Amino acid sequence: MPLTAAAAVVVLAIASVLIKDIPNGSVAPPNPSTAGPGGVPRYYVALNQVAENTGGVIARNGIVVGDSLTGGTLATFAPPAGTTFASVTAAADDLTFAVFAVTSSTGSFAPKARTTLTGRWYQVRLSPGAARQARLTPLPVKPLTLLRDSTEEAGWAALGDSFATALSGSGRELAVPERVAPHGLAVKVFSVATGRLLHDWTTSDPALGQASATWIDGDRSLALLSTRSMSAALSETAVREWPAAGPARGDLAAVGKVVWSLRNTSGSDTTLQNCLYQEPGGVHISADGKTFSCATSTSTVYGGDVRFYTFPLAASTTVTTKGRLDASLRLRDKRGGLYLAQVLWASPSGGTLIGSWIRGVLAPVSSRPGSPAVAAPGQSIGVISHGRFAPLHFPAGFTLTEGSGIPIAW
Repeated sequence: MPLTAAAAVVVLAIASVLIKDIPNGSVAPPNPSTAGPGGVPRYYVALNQVAENTGGVIARNGIVVGDSLTGGTLATFAPPAGTTFASVTAAADDLTFAVFAVTSSTGSFAPKARTTLTGRWYQVRLSPGAARQARLTPLPVKPLTLLRDSTEEAGWAALGDSFATALSGSGRELAVPERVAPHGLAVKVFSVATGRLLHDWTTSDPALGQASATWIDGDRSLALLSTRSMSAALSETAVREWPAAGPARGDLAAVGKVVWSLRNTSGSDTTLQNCLYQEPGGVHISADGKTFSCATSTSTVYGGDVRFYTFPLAASTTVTTKGRLDASLRLRDKRGGLYLAQVLWASPSGGTLIGSWIRGVLAPVSSRPGSPAVAAPGQSIGVISHGRFAPLHFPAGFTLTEGSGIPIAW
């Protein structure tokens, strides 16, 4: 049997085993042809770093579109001149994606550079099997412009919220958190088809801090996950929810309600606190709005441990702390170093995850939840369900881009 055919048989075998282990049958997306191992979405859009570095520590990112069932590449897109792709979000059909891009007026993204940064959104639409399998087109959404002068520190703080834009499950609407002066936050919802501003909720409450949006309850509501620093030793994470229907404008504090919050004190060491604060951007709220998933990692001179958890999104912190350990993986690497783990995707009910970590190629995994698996050096991305881990497949040399944005979406 040819090697590629043998690999396909192995992948399908893994998929059949995982699907049997998933409660309620399957969590496949609406289009069965886009299902990968365990019923997770098959196709992804990811950011990949281009060769050149433009005037500073922030390199430019292009786009790779791939099939995580076969490891094949459907398409690649280079960034336009002076532009880097910063984050990506997906609709529920696994064929429609929105990518956020930032353009520098000077072509430089160096710290403290005086330049105008402009954020724009693009759509990536997949047609697997067609002569042209993916198309990249600008969305008609009004660009977001920011003047960054030499007094601003390195990074993307003022544009950071917009990295975490959220495409609705239907692919028809785009939710954009946006920082507004001096300390407020706006959450805007645009029509993907026309670019029209449908909703504009704002608040001057500085408690929201950095924020990311998630569509829940069949696109009928929005959830906002925010983290703020209250002092050098105290921070808080909160989740607010509100209905997406209603007036075009409104006070975010008035229309939304806090459904869950947790304060983290410096030096505290609970599993939940480590999960929330260890890897920013790695917390995923399920589409039904009932759970959130995240990951923890620890490192030793012999390697480390990576764990993935799902917690109920309950008003009671006591209830929330009783989370579920989805998988525990033991990494073996005598070089030591820092392991970074995060959740990249969660099923609508939070029962199945796609997770990743730096330095970790899977070895045999125990089927008993909580039993550590043994892994070797590398990067690993795969499906997590009932304590089992099934690696997904990517092109040779594929590595997730690190940075403030979300590097991959299914």
